[in-house]
Amino acid sequence: MILTDYYKGEKLTDKKSRFDITNSTGEYDLFESLLINKRVFNVGGLSFNCGTRSDRWKKKNADLAITKGSHGITSLTRPDLTLNYAFGDINGTSDGCIIVFNPDFKESGILTIEIFIARGTKNDVNGLWDLLIDGDLNPEMEILRQKAVTKNVTGNK
Repeated sequence: MILTDYYKGEKLTDKKSRFDITNSTGEYDLFESLLINKRVFNVGGLSFNCGTRSDRWKKKNADLAITKGSHGITSLTRPDLTLNYAFGDINGTSDGCIIVFNPDFKESGILTIEIFIARGTKNDVNGLWDLLIDGDLNPEMEILRQKAVTKNVTGNK
């Protein structure tokens, strides 16, 4: 399998860019340590932010980024702006990733973000994109979704 790990973030609070992890395979050590919530909502759970990239860091078709605190996790490159997909590479690792937004995100906003990690593919994220668009990753994505464990999300908003 090319895709190795899965994390699903959902918009559960009124915070503009916060997504709490509600399902995951729970095996990607970087996320398991970096994304831990230390205060306020869902303490001990995992979350990340998805928002607009700073102008000074923009890349072509990469106007969004996934972050946690001051740590940039990945820029989201969207070669086809009509699709609900993006790709990136995980900062500080050799890993690439595929991002899937909820299908109606243009009308309703981004409510869910699925992150599929492909370990060791940082230098071939364009190839990952091609496999995604051709549908070749669909079976692997479904396997990881089925393998994922639901996370309890608790706390005050």
